[in-house]
Amino acid sequence: MGERLYLRPIRTNDVQGPYWQWLNDQTVTRYLESGVSPATKSGLKKYVERVSNDASYIMLAIIEKQRNAHIGNVKLGPIETTARRADVGILIGDRSCWGRGFAREALRLVVEHAFNRLNLNKITLGVHADHRQAIRVYHSLGFVIEGRLRRHLYRNGRYRDSFVMGLLHSDYKRARRGTDS
Repeated sequence: MGERLYLRPIRTNDVQGPYWQWLNDQTVTRYLESGVSPATKSGLKKYVERVSNDASYIMLAIIEKQRNAHIGNVKLGPIETTARRADVGILIGDRSCWGRGFAREALRLVVEHAFNRLNLNKITLGVHADHRQAIRVYHSLGFVIEGRLRRHLYRNGRYRDSFVMGLLHSDYKRARRGTDS
């Protein structure tokens, strides 16, 4: 549990709330790989059921404590147990929550869980190369750019580069020791 947020497992009834609307909002999905085609409630419900029943994924709703409101989601997975690594993805769908540090807080909670509870060695993510605000958030948590995928994404009639970013457990521990002193 964070200062302003808590995370809980995503539920199929979350689809009845604002979740499916977020995926149909081009401003919300501008930097996501999803949201290219319209989302339906039935399709989203099937996705939530599939991911919720797949042990290699952890899909969580981001809840703002003050309003007890579902403001976004964070996904860890697929979790590769042999390599002890996973991808992470985040969506803050409630636009009134943008720029308020909620993504950073939610990601910090997931990173702590991944390293301290799941004993993962590495967390990776993909990000549009021109999404400067997200890159700043990831850097602030210790993620580093490990590579550029040129013309990797196609959005709004043009190809865009993407960065692969990663965070090692050892770097995370070292950074935590530095902030605890």
